Amino acid sequence: MEVRIYIDRIMIINFPGPDGYMDMEKFAAGKVRARKYRNRRIGEFFKEIDLSEKQGAGIPKILNALSKNGSPKPLFETDERRTYLETTIFIREGFDESRKMSDKMSDKEKDRMNIIIMYLEKHYEISSGIAADLLNVENKTASRLLNKAQKCGIVRGEGKNKTKKYVLPTEDNL
Repeated sequence: MEVRIYIDRIMIINFPGPDGYMDMEKFAAGKVRARKYRNRRIGEFFKEIDLSEKQGAGIPKILNALSKNGSPKPLFETDERRTYLETTIFIREGFDESRKMSDKMSDKEKDRMNIIIMYLEKHYEISSGIAADLLNVENKTASRLLNKAQKCGIVRGEGKNKTKKYVLPTEDNL
């Protein structure tokens, strides 16, 4: 397996490619299950980074995670003999802008935002009260941080001030 990280995409090249019986359109849609691992190392790698729990569950879980993130669908390429599978995961539109805007945050704020983002990836929404408890800070401090993150495009606010919840932006809610 080979992983290449570029500014605008991540490419994963796996040898060998998918089994010959697999329909590549169904594969790209996450509707095919492997009968056996073709490359145990990639399965173990996906398990380590929580992208699969069992054999054949990786592609659907990756597609779901990319969709929730607002990222475009990945590109799957192989040759006729299926000697390799090249998967290209593209950068989410607007990612570069939000990354530049987050440069306005201090290192301490970035560390706190990373904790909030990890929470949001599992729980999908957060209030300033929950963020305050999570970060062990005053409610006002958490509220200021979330408002700043909203202005930077890192999170999106929903609701009125007292009931306001924050979510990660996706293509659907930008």
